[in-house]
Amino acid sequence: MATERVDCLRAYIGQRYPRFKKGVDEAVDIAPDRFSDIADMYLEWLLRARGDDGIQQSVDAFVQFTTDVNLAQARYEADGHYQYQSFAEVNQIHYSRDSEMQGYLWGIYLTNFLWAHHFEICLFFKDRFLARIGNAQSLIEIAPGHGGWGAWALHVLENAHLRGFDISPTSIEIAGSVTRAAGMETRARYELRDALDLTELEPACTQAGISSFLIEHLETPQQLFRVINHLLEPGGLFFVTGALTAAQIDHIYEFRNESELVCMAEESGLRVLETLSTNPTRFLRNARFIPRSMAMIVQKPAIPT
Repeated sequence: MATERVDCLRAYIGQRYPRFKKGVDEAVDIAPDRFSDIADMYLEWLLRARGDDGIQQSVDAFVQFTTDVNLAQARYEADGHYQYQSFAEVNQIHYSRDSEMQGYLWGIYLTNFLWAHHFEICLFFKDRFLARIGNAQSLIEIAPGHGGWGAWALHVLENAHLRGFDISPTSIEIAGSVTRAAGMETRARYELRDALDLTELEPACTQAGISSFLIEHLETPQQLFRVINHLLEPGGLFFVTGALTAAQIDHIYEFRNESELVCMAEESGLRVLETLSTNPTRFLRNARFIPRSMAMIVQKPAIPT
């Protein structure tokens, strides 16, 4: 059943951005009651973190972000490659600009459930990942971004503590605000750090972890799986998501096949337990590249492979 917060969100979108209503309806139709539960959880934290007009501000950011993604995808179709190929380029024009990152991260926060194919990943995260790690007490989140995934994990795992690492100061700020809004501030701490430097941490230091939509932002993506293998204790699980042929201003590594992600994980000594590949129901006519999002649950084997 829809809540007052969800009704407010949908009403604002319908009135201010009617062209976006169809996409939101597609997400709702996947599982209406579950959509309301998940959306209301995220919106409750959002309002506590941003204040009474947080929904409107974040919807504005979501619409801007989605529009930018659509334009980037059209450019990708025309050019045949992503706009940028190096972290240095993206850092200069994007990550280092706090004002841009604020809107970017709050916009992405809403895509978790307002984009239908990302809502499918939310359900996979809850049903297939969180359900498997119910006894976990230690979590690491690599590049938490807006912090919503980690806050959700702590919301479900009452005895767990989370450490998050991100290269963006804005991300650290927003992720902290979300975990405080969720009442998890004593169980989460965030540190400004390059994800690929995490092999400097103690090995086998976490039972489970999350890395959501980081890998396509890396020049050497396989290093992420090596980091995950280093951090996980034997038998531990990690939730990883990535974008394939899906352009965005800060996507620099172009994955074209789901098997590329699977092979990278396996070559780094991890076992791929489950995967889910999703895509929007609507995309450019006669598109060469269908934008996809892939979720994976990987495990560090108890006996090294």
